[in-house]
Amino acid sequence: MGRSIIVEEHIEKYIEKLFKDNKWYIGVIIGQLTSQKDYVVHMARTPDPVEDEVSEENVEDDTGDAAVLTKKPKAVRPASLEELDEKWVSTHAKQVTRMLPGGLNVVGLFAIAPTAMLKSSQGKLRQMLYNVHKTLNRHAALVTSGEITDRILLQLDLSTRKLTCATVNVSDIKSGLTPAEWKVQSGGQRWVRLTSQVNLDIPVAVPSDSKSQTLLKQIQGGLANFASTVQQSIITIEGTLRDNTEPLVTNTERKAKSGKGKGGGSLDAASLSKSVNFYLPYTCMETHQAPTLSEAQATINIMGTTVLRAYVSARATVGDAIQAVRADLIRSLLARCELLCEEFDVVEAGKQGSEVYDPPVRLFCRLQTVEGGKSGGGGGVEVCDYVFQDEKKEEVRERIQELLDVAEVGTLEEAEKSAAEDDTWSCQSSLSAMSSHQSLASPHPTSDSMVRTYIGAAVGGIVAVAATWLSYMYISDE
Repeated sequence: MGRSIIVEEHIEKYIEKLFKDNKWYIGVIIGQLTSQKDYVVHMARTPDPVEDEVSEENVEDDTGDAAVLTKKPKAVRPASLEELDEKWVSTHAKQVTRMLPGGLNVVGLFAIAPTAMLKSSQGKLRQMLYNVHKTLNRHAALVTSGEITDRILLQLDLSTRKLTCATVNVSDIKSGLTPAEWKVQSGGQRWVRLTSQVNLDIPVAVPSDSKSQTLLKQIQGGLANFASTVQQSIITIEGTLRDNTEPLVTNTERKAKSGKGKGGGSLDAASLSKSVNFYLPYTCMETHQAPTLSEAQATINIMGTTVLRAYVSARATVGDAIQAVRADLIRSLLARCELLCEEFDVVEAGKQGSEVYDPPVRLFCRLQTVEGGKSGGGGGVEVCDYVFQDEKKEEVRERIQELLDVAEVGTLEEAEKSAAEDDTWSCQSSLSAMSSHQSLASPHPTSDSMVRTYIGAAVGGIVAVAATWLSYMYISDE
């Protein structure tokens, strides 16, 4: 039996709108994959290629090495799906993923076209799914163990108005199409919002042999260890440490939120929110070991406080919720660093002194569609975008409208503020005194206590918090 895919009710109207346009389109499907069912909350057409659009896929080649950004020549809309650039779709999927909170992902693609075009594009559509998966999983830090590898392929026939849904195992290049049930759910899916604020203080030593790497590659290499730490973190929900196998929403909460529908009603959509606290591990070794010396050309310090949000189904377990929040932290951090490196030139090799960078801050808004002239849909979940100091909110709205294919954008919530200043890093100038470019990492703490402890990283009760700051300090020879 194939997978069951539960679809938000408003998506039916979106599909009807596409049929009325009577044009071929390709786009992404946004939702959540679980071991039992898959959930779809939104669909968004991939924008047509435009003149002088910079392709993100040109930032890195297949080996992960940096490449020079190039501008696309003036583009003409391809005549068919078969002529569409696969990288264009993958780039759209990557940009959309940055806008999603933890728990939500690009879970597949949809294509709408006449019968003959769909038939001739079967191989192309499968290849697009593989490319999207490869692009979104380029960074190992974003890949979790036990990840579901089935992705949705929805085909809408303009000639017959027939809908065909299947899944493809993107981990197997030889995988065929497995029929899946596309089931529209009236009333919308019930979601639980998870919120947290986490302090960051991430020091990264840049090895001397990485001089040829871009700033982005240096940051990504340094964040790999931090991502591993996040996966080992202890997370409490509403201040309570719970078993991963427990249902996230307790029977008591379900009864308290029940309506008057059949069977005692159901949990109100987007009515339940839970706060989450992070406790990052600090490991004390049982035996003393000699410090490790390594050659370093610079240090990168990522500091600040970031706001996290994630969504999971009301049927999710505690373990599902924890993984969604962890994913949001890593995704948000990587997204800021990628956008920062795209915005500014790469740090020049051999430069002395320090540089302070101000990554973009995160804004949130409700995912909305227009139904009968009224805003609604989206299951009550939120999306986000990242904005630099010199950007205007109108630019953010236009970006969300284009990439998520929505007619309007609701109120933008400024959950963070930027406040990086040069003197913030003055206390770290002593790092330049490290002789012979040596970075020392001791495997044991100075404390006499040789037990495993956890350092709380959660911050509560702050209305506006400073977003992540990044400093790049070259180590002096003096």
